[in-house]
Amino acid sequence: MGRSIHRKIVAGVFTAFLLLVSAPAAHASAPSPAPKPPRPSAKPSPSPDLKLITITGAGITAPLTVSSASDQRVFALLISEVDWLASRTSVLKAPAADKLGPKYTVVTTVNGAAKQTYDLYPAAAGGPRVFRPQAQPDKRKVTAAWFYGRLSMPSSLRAVGVVLGTPGPNEGGGGGGTVETPQAEPDIEAMVGDWQKFVGLNGAVVVVIALGVFAIAYVLRRRV
Repeated sequence: MGRSIHRKIVAGVFTAFLLLVSAPAAHASAPSPAPKPPRPSAKPSPSPDLKLITITGAGITAPLTVSSASDQRVFALLISEVDWLASRTSVLKAPAADKLGPKYTVVTTVNGAAKQTYDLYPAAAGGPRVFRPQAQPDKRKVTAAWFYGRLSMPSSLRAVGVVLGTPGPNEGGGGGGTVETPQAEPDIEAMVGDWQKFVGLNGAVVVVIALGVFAIAYVLRRRV
């Protein structure tokens, strides 16, 4: 009986030993859980369009370029001189060539593709002028047209680096992109003359009315 108990003890110890040995192997062979797929990253926002303005013309040895990314203030000044002309119509006649002064050609591009082109005449007699050629880089259909430019055109060109003469007294104003109304100094003599004509006309009307009243009163008095 003692041997039987001894055998059972040995068998139990052996069984426990086998369990201890096989446990790490079973644990090692267990498949590891599949890794979770990474969360999709947020969609990157599209980069803004890179807009450029290139200026060539009188006295400019190398083209001047203004970027909407690095020169936002100057770019805004210059684009305001031409962006309102993209689809405008005008009945303005072409000015005399000897009254235009120096010409500066402006070309706008978006992401490397040329879009619009205009010829600017900041020193034209009677105020700045702008010419829009019929042939545009983006092939859109427009007619060739002349426009009165904004009074701020010379100062905008100076901000880019164009060398012009001494700033005039009217520079710096917007003008709002007027198309058919020329910007000129008020004619004081004409204003005085118009005022004199107005006063003289009113005086003549008063005299005529007074004579008419006097005639009616005279007729009525004779009848009485």
